[in-house]
Amino acid sequence: MSAAMGRRRPGGPVLLGGSVLLGGALVGALSLAGGAAQAHPHAWIDVRVELQFDAAGAVASLRQTWLFDPYYTVFATEGMDADGDGRPDPDQLAELLAVHLGNLEEYGYFTAASAAGEAVAFGAPSGGVNAMRGDRLEMSFLLPLAAPADPAAGGFSYRVYDPTYYIEMLHAEEPPAVRLLDAPAGCDYRIEPANPAPEAVGLAAAADRSQRVVPGPGGATIGALFAETVTVDCP
Repeated sequence: MSAAMGRRRPGGPVLLGGSVLLGGALVGALSLAGGAAQAHPHAWIDVRVELQFDAAGAVASLRQTWLFDPYYTVFATEGMDADGDGRPDPDQLAELLAVHLGNLEEYGYFTAASAAGEAVAFGAPSGGVNAMRGDRLEMSFLLPLAAPADPAAGGFSYRVYDPTYYIEMLHAEEPPAVRLLDAPAGCDYRIEPANPAPEAVGLAAAADRSQRVVPGPGGATIGALFAETVTVDCP
């Protein structure tokens, strides 16, 4: 297996407005102070994914865990410590989870996958959990494939990214960022880093909060240009 290199994280933003995930319209609901508001990304998430295989050796679901940056965490959990113990209350974290997943539905849960070169559809998520990991909010949920996909029959790949690139989403640097659960013998994966052209980097730096699609043919999103790709191969 191989992991992405050359990662970067933005400096600490100051959150002033509604958050990307809390605001209902994920595109452009995050406001920041100073010149940083003119350059993407503004927040980041460390991603871990467990690919769950079925008895036939096909990928059946993706268990995703998103670890939000400390700045977003402070904003998202503000006012949630009703009992004064210094931690957000579990019931309010559960309500926040429902808000997050509800807002993400329109955007395919920030997840795109393909099998044998064809786009993969997903079902509704389940098993969601919000919890604190130190000073950071962690959200976990199970995203099932609408139909299992066999990596041995043409390969399987996925990407997790915010289409607006307001949030940078990269697989966690600490292993294991990807796990293959109950995979057939010989299955392996590789994480391929994005390789955006200088023009794409410039576009991200200049994009405002409402811009989502890259100008020109194809209609690719800005976030897709910066997304890691995880490819799973099975014999």
